[in-house]
Amino acid sequence: MIEQDVIGHLIDVERLASDLLLDAQTEADKRRKAAKDAADLEYQTAYAKIISEMESSYESEKQKTDSEKEASFKSYQSDLEKIPQNYQDFTAFLNSLFPGN
Repeated sequence: MIEQDVIGHLIDVERLASDLLLDAQTEADKRRKAAKDAADLEYQTAYAKIISEMESSYESEKQKTDSEKEASFKSYQSDLEKIPQNYQDFTAFLNSLFPGN
């Protein structure tokens, strides 16, 4: 009888240990999920902030570059318009290259 009581007690202890292990695993899973959710939220927040900053920087740099390009083109166009054009000399030059026309 004593052997049966000892074996029964050991089975009870093993069941209790199994229940404790299951509770610990459940609690660990809850904590891991909460930590993952918090990390995901922190990541998404930081990602959105970085993307917003990069888009803002891109837009301002694009506007700056577009303005510089437009000013440079207008300056180039103005410089071209200032060059005197001599159609007679140009026609004579072409006639020297392509005689017979």
